[in-house]
Formats: sequence, C-alpha cells, structure tokens
Amino acid sequence: MRKFETPYMADWFAISLRWITLVGLVVSLGLGQKLEIILSWPLGLLIVWNLVMTMLASSNVRMTYHRRISFFMDLVLSGAFFLVQGGLQGPALWTGLLPILTSAIYFEFLGALLAAGLFSILVISMSLYETGNSSFCDHCFH
Repeated sequence: MRKFETPYMADWFAISLRWITLVGLVVSLGLGQKLEIILSWPLGLLIVWNLVMTMLASSNVRMTYHRRISFFMDLVLSGAFFLVQGGLQGPALWTGLLPILTSAIYFEFLGALLAAGLFSILVISMSLYETGNSSFCDHCFH
C-alpha cells in the first residue's frame, strides 16, 4: 500500500480555507444581491491567486518567502475588496477573516494577531474617514 505524503500540508490547509472563504463571500453577496462584477475585481484576483497557489502546491513547489508573500497577498486583496465594497457600510465586512485564517495557519497565534491588528488598522482608518473625523487624534491631546 502506497502512502500519500505532501511536504507542504500547511499550504493545502491555507488553500482550502481560502476557497471556503471565497465561496462564502460569493454566496453571501449573491444571496444578498450585493455582488457587482465591477466592484469584485479584488475577489477575482483572489481567485486567480488561489488557483496559482493550488498549482504550486500540487506540484510540491514553493516560492522564496512563500508564506510571507501568501499572507501579504491575502491581506492586500482582502483589504482592497473590503474597501471597494463600501468599507464598514458595505456587505463584505467579514472579509478580514481570510488573512487572519491564513496567517494563523502559517504563523500560528502571533501571525493571526498580526493580521487582525493590521486589518483593524484598516477598519479604524476607514471608519474615521467615513465619519469625517480626521482630527480624531487632535482631541486626544487637548
């Protein structure tokens, strides 16, 4: 009996979670009739990115700094999707789970904490921008 072994099991977990998150985003936006093709370009790039990651994992190949690049792409493309969908007022508020989940797989708890912190900075800055309270820090020092 032949044993199946893969040297990059974490990559397969990250790819699977990315597919689950992408399908969840498409289904939830589609059911809520909020899925607009023009505003979904980051989602399309995430799908293409995950197809490339799937091909690399199936070939047992990794890029240099594979985990860092994968985390960075998930963070940037999820952030872009969050922004083009309307930020806090938009229907894709939970898109920040994608970089948190993939960084948790690749970098464990500290990676998930870093991803949550970085995405929180995006959410906080977006909320300050939306409320027009750009002088928020000025009030802290008076």
